Amino acid sequence: MSAAATTTKSWMLPVVSATYGYALVQKATSVAVLGIAAVILFAYLDANYLRQEKRFRRLYKAVAEGKDKIATFSLNPDDAMPPGDKSTEEWAKWMPRWINRLFPGPAVWKSWSVGPFYLALIVAGVVVAVRTDVAT
Repeated sequence: MSAAATTTKSWMLPVVSATYGYALVQKATSVAVLGIAAVILFAYLDANYLRQEKRFRRLYKAVAEGKDKIATFSLNPDDAMPPGDKSTEEWAKWMPRWINRLFPGPAVWKSWSVGPFYLALIVAGVVVAVRTDVAT
């Protein structure tokens, strides 16, 4: 899973550099906004990779400790969750379950490898967009 996050970041950096650079040179605010959208998309992908990695680490830990009755060769991370306790996975109980399954919770977004990294790139994109808008 960590290799997938690294690949996501390695694909994102040239895309964002190219869009922000083109936006600055050509004074195209719409291209800067496209770069911001790309950062948001890559951040979502990276956050999902991190969420999955955390779920599988919880499964590994439960199997290694041998405390829970988990089926042999189970690859379902939901098996490591205590019955009736979905609090570690469902970050907003008032939301429908499908939203909880689609969007990672705040703990994932606040992670050092997701939050600060992508937030800095979004701020840079906003600066580029404002600068190109002012220059035109």
